Amino acid sequence: MTKRATLTEQVYDGILGLVIDGSFPIGTRLPPEVELCRNYGASRPVVREVLARLRAEGLIESRRGSGSYVLRQTAASPQLPEGVASMAEIEECYDFRIAHEGECAYFAATRRTADDIEAMNAAFDAFCTGLMDPERGGILDDFRFHLAIAQATHNTFFVNAFQSVASRVHMAIEISRRMNATPVAVRRERLIAEHEAVLRAIVDGEPAKARRAMRDHVTRSKTRLFKGESA
Repeated sequence: MTKRATLTEQVYDGILGLVIDGSFPIGTRLPPEVELCRNYGASRPVVREVLARLRAEGLIESRRGSGSYVLRQTAASPQLPEGVASMAEIEECYDFRIAHEGECAYFAATRRTADDIEAMNAAFDAFCTGLMDPERGGILDDFRFHLAIAQATHNTFFVNAFQSVASRVHMAIEISRRMNATPVAVRRERLIAEHEAVLRAIVDGEPAKARRAMRDHVTRSKTRLFKGESA
């Protein structure tokens, strides 16, 4: 094995280890290339080779002008999850989200601060913009919007519970986008409307309405994935 190959593996193992152990949580940005080069004593070509490998494995996403962001903590399969058990697990995750995120929205509507509202609005705007990008597809922005709502509850248990299913949330969104036969423009309009309904209820301080809007959105997402209905 050449010296470069050895260094490449060392850098790969180092970054991968930090992603897996949560040092770089899902949704966060990796350090800039120049910092990674300094941390690992590697050249830019080596670091870029490692980042390309992590992208190919579905662990990170690179956004032009912004950097690389962590998508999940384990490598993604290039195909749909194998076996009924994997899809059953995602379905269970949706059931959990319907109950959990409904309550997140409820408490966010009662506890949100001006800073929370600003963060949720920024996440919503990024989500709407991301939907227009064929490469990004709004997947990471979608997760950040929901995370911002959990954070607006000011309850670490709500936040930690949502983050614990992050990889399944990402997988479900990706699968749903690939399998959905609804025209892209129509799908975008529906997704934006559903997210905006949740946001407006929270910002307006209407907890019961926020809970209903969130439960309706996640339920529709589940229906679109598992029943193929244009809900």
